[in-house]
Amino acid sequence: MSERKKININKNNVSDKERVLELARKDIIAFGQLFLPEDFMKSTPAPYHYELNNLLLDSSKKRNCIILPRGHSKSTLAKTALLHHLYFNPEGKKEFIAWVAEEQSQAIDHIKYIQSHIEVNPALNYYFGDLMGSKWTEKEFTTSKGDRVIAKGTSQRLRGRSQLGLRYTKIVLDDFESELNTKTPDRRREIKEWVMSTVEPALENSADNEGSIWLIGTIVHYDSFLQSIYDGYLEAKREDRKYAWDVIYHKAINADGDVLWPSYFSKEK
Repeated sequence: MSERKKININKNNVSDKERVLELARKDIIAFGQLFLPEDFMKSTPAPYHYELNNLLLDSSKKRNCIILPRGHSKSTLAKTALLHHLYFNPEGKKEFIAWVAEEQSQAIDHIKYIQSHIEVNPALNYYFGDLMGSKWTEKEFTTSKGDRVIAKGTSQRLRGRSQLGLRYTKIVLDDFESELNTKTPDRRREIKEWVMSTVEPALENSADNEGSIWLIGTIVHYDSFLQSIYDGYLEAKREDRKYAWDVIYHKAINADGDVLWPSYFSKEK
């Protein structure tokens, strides 16, 4: 899957073009290798990458929690998944997405990645056409299909219905907790209250377009919001009952001493 000969893009053959699009439609990793090779051809994908692929492509999953060590491409995969959704969503489906990081400036950097590929990636423009919309600023942008993506910081207000006639269809909470903003009990409580009182109610709740949360990060404190989601997941597993969140959790090196991403990280690294 990681060899370049398997992802050759032939712009002169219509049937090849259709095959490329069909391959990319079903697989975020393949989409990344085809259209974002500078990020996806550095090393061979690990099995956990495909776990994330399956979770983020499944539109029936509405509460996704991904807990990984730092440096394991969780944000890159999430940005690629958003690009994938923006390009492949069916005609008429509009996304209203908030990318939330610890600070708004960090979220701006992440949506800038998405913007730059929409704006100047020649392969994406060739295969999908121009996706740039009428609004194109560092804090938010729209697409030619009517989507809107906005950058926010932890604890900021999330408003939405007046812009597109709907609430947020996706809210990505990416590394929104840090050692700094979880330092005191009051700050940890404030973050938990913000998620429940601001993030959850901001989601679209219509029957055919229920909004989703992608909670992505590294656990930084035993009393953090991310830790509480994981604890609840473990408790539900022990009691053999359903849990509101789908959770993917991995350490850099597991209990057997196996490295999570062996083609990129060695045990020494």
